[in-house]
Amino acid sequence: MILIGTSGWSYDDWVGEFYPAGLDKEKRLEFYAKHFHTTEINSTYYAFPSPAMVQSWIAKASRLQGFEFSLKMPKRVTHDSLLLDVEHALEFESKVLVPMRDASCLGAVLIQLSPYVTLFHNGERTDHLERLEALLGRLDTGRLDYAVEFRHRSWLDGGRLRDEVKAMLKRRNVAACAVDGPSMPPTVEDTARHVYVRFHGHNTDIWYKKKDGDPHVNRYDYNYTEEELLPWKRRLEPLAGGTIRAYFNNHPHANAARNAMLFESLMGLRPAQKTERQSGLSRFFQD
Repeated sequence: MILIGTSGWSYDDWVGEFYPAGLDKEKRLEFYAKHFHTTEINSTYYAFPSPAMVQSWIAKASRLQGFEFSLKMPKRVTHDSLLLDVEHALEFESKVLVPMRDASCLGAVLIQLSPYVTLFHNGERTDHLERLEALLGRLDTGRLDYAVEFRHRSWLDGGRLRDEVKAMLKRRNVAACAVDGPSMPPTVEDTARHVYVRFHGHNTDIWYKKKDGDPHVNRYDYNYTEEELLPWKRRLEPLAGGTIRAYFNNHPHANAARNAMLFESLMGLRPAQKTERQSGLSRFFQD
């Protein structure tokens, strides 16, 4: 099963680019679900969702046939405590993830590591691999699809995940999130029953600029070409026996939706998609 979508869906600048002008904001997910069957929720990284919010997601998915949400682990676990707050992760699993899984609307769970979570620091080995394994050992990785996004190159050796890291993920049946972007090399590791991919764009020149810089500079403002996505088709095809989830995070101007459609067509999930840009507007032809 191959599921392709975007990181988030309710962006105001998608109106006219992807969403029809005049579409009610509450109807955006319904429109989105006509084109994609999965999306990534990033808000759970910033704040623990209320029971009402979880029930709202479940209710929305119940009206959309076969739709699922992938969620980010809260930053209190990944960034604030650097993987030590296991109890908060367990609370997130029991109160948010399990109800959504039971309602058949949970996709995967992304554990996006802080760039300060490293295997080595100043040449010295850290205890972060042990922290990660301790966290994964407490989570229900047997029944939930977890993925880890590494954000520091010390986890790699020659551009590939280090053997000991890969072996640990295999033991826990946890995916190593594959990333297309300036910060990490584009590699796919076969460590779990599922694969998780995130597309951030190729704005290498502005990627590490401070967020409080030029407000007109957005490192995610990137539009992929077919030639840039074809290598990912070749990387993922050998793993098509399991579940593959791919999310485009280059959201400005609906680039993510446009590129997700293009990638679906490359993966044989929809007919070749024609797009044209007129006066900055991208029109989608869906017949």
